[in-house]
Amino acid sequence: MVKSTALALALGVALMGATTFSVAADRAQMDGEQLFSFHSCGNCHGAQGNDPVSRLVPKLAGKDADEILTNAMKILRGETDSEEAKLMKSAVAYSQACDAPPSQAEIKKIADWLATL
Repeated sequence: MVKSTALALALGVALMGATTFSVAADRAQMDGEQLFSFHSCGNCHGAQGNDPVSRLVPKLAGKDADEILTNAMKILRGETDSEEAKLMKSAVAYSQACDAPPSQAEIKKIADWLATL
């Protein structure tokens, strides 16, 4: 019984690791629009970053990509504590993709895509 339980547990851990690796690999292949959806950015910024849910949430569509990237990274690194920053940090921490927060490379892809809208 102990051996079968240990084997089942080991198999479960291995499968979880494989799933995590698969998600990471899939994320590496995603474009900015897909990453925007994956990280649930539209929940606050609206469809295609064009319809924010609050005055504290900026419209991102059409903004300069470098500006979006710089501001997002400052917020995620905790370099600002504005109300907007608190809202974004909370959204990232509690989103469905919270086990996989956006990397700087992913935010750059998202920012590059948003700049084209």
